[in-house]
Amino acid sequence: MRKKTYKKVEVDFTGIAHKGLAVGRTEEGIVIFAKGAVPGDLAVVSLNRKRKGVWTGQTESIIKYSRHRVNPKCEHFGVCGGCSWQQLEYTEQIQQKEQLVGDAMLKIGKLDPLIIESILPCENIYNYRNKLEFTFSTFKWLTNEEIKSEKRFELIGALGFHRPETFDRIVDINQCHLQIEISDLIRNFIRSYALEHFISFYNIKQHTGILRNLIIRTNQIEEVMVVLSISEPISDQITELFLELKNRFSNIVSAYYTINKKKNDSWFDLECCKVFGNDHLLEKMEHVTFQIGPKSFFQTNTLQSIKLYQLIRSFAELSGQEIVYDLYCGVGSIGIFLAKDAKLIIGIEEIPEAVLDAECNARLNNINNIRFYSGDVKMILNEELVLNHGNPDVVIIDPPRAGLHQDVIQNLILFGPQKIVYVSCNPATQARDIALFSGYYKVTRIKPVDMFPQTNHTESIALLIKL
Repeated sequence: MRKKTYKKVEVDFTGIAHKGLAVGRTEEGIVIFAKGAVPGDLAVVSLNRKRKGVWTGQTESIIKYSRHRVNPKCEHFGVCGGCSWQQLEYTEQIQQKEQLVGDAMLKIGKLDPLIIESILPCENIYNYRNKLEFTFSTFKWLTNEEIKSEKRFELIGALGFHRPETFDRIVDINQCHLQIEISDLIRNFIRSYALEHFISFYNIKQHTGILRNLIIRTNQIEEVMVVLSISEPISDQITELFLELKNRFSNIVSAYYTINKKKNDSWFDLECCKVFGNDHLLEKMEHVTFQIGPKSFFQTNTLQSIKLYQLIRSFAELSGQEIVYDLYCGVGSIGIFLAKDAKLIIGIEEIPEAVLDAECNARLNNINNIRFYSGDVKMILNEELVLNHGNPDVVIIDPPRAGLHQDVIQNLILFGPQKIVYVSCNPATQARDIALFSGYYKVTRIKPVDMFPQTNHTESIALLIKL
């Protein structure tokens, strides 16, 4: 069956919409969403889909370049999918993110745009992530441009990222600007060592090969934890690889492996076995310290997370007498950060392993006024909890991208905290949820925060005051 093709059109791009697609109009006023363009571009777009009256397409060529367009820093830009906005200057990135939050709050939340504060930019626009996960593949995936170049490429053995929207195409990464340099050095050494010593890379289609995934964690003092996922019990070859890592990289203070015999790459349900070094990395966030294990759920941008937590603290304005409920608390980092300013913190988190980390971190910091519960927030947040611990004065909520369940919203309205600080990674669902509090709470502040430069993702904090 022949693939359906559509015509090409000229589009004047003026902004960025949901999921980071550029949005613009044709001369006839038709709205087009497309990949590969930035605000200010005049471009030729190949249309490929019409859904609910809206066209999407792919940018084919640029007629007039935007003044906001810059040369991407990364050689893998546009291929690996990790940094979709590298071609957009950073000042424009944060302006667009602020606009996205504003549009969501106005159109979905029906809020006054004047309450939306200027976005908090990120000081480090590169090398800000403390964790990256790489995938091994028997063969390297080549772009059409690489194939047409007629250059010679070594095709055996890739270690990098998945091509967007694919499960079996791995882009071999030489340098990634999302993590500090030591991550590149370790990853490239492991790839070279494995190829030289004939340690097989995993083939996702045939389910053969030993090396599957590599996780590299770092902290602010550039200590490193390495986790290697392999498909069979550890061998002398893998033991020698770990020994070489230990001898060559003094930054590596912790090393683990996990055996994954499943057909998918998920490994959080598997046992991690320590090879050498410490059980955890330690990370300082202002006045508190966190232990980070191989499976820990932890904010990936440490420095910006500190600023985010400081903003949450300023929104909450705790006096030391408040009972604070921390919903969707993860490893308890927000609650632990705020504990010294509150009478009592109650944290609720669905993932049991995250709750165990939270309890360990509370003990590490000698915090005694915090309690954690494992389970679904809509089930745990009930009258029994309130009877046992008291009505919340302040509630911090940081839900998944899908936002709040209606039962959670109804219970929050029922228990009536004086303040709700709503942290979100999805302005659209945040705006939807805020609208459901209408008549019971008034939104007085909204602050966008850029946690992930070079991407379309943004966070925002909203303060809701009881009427």
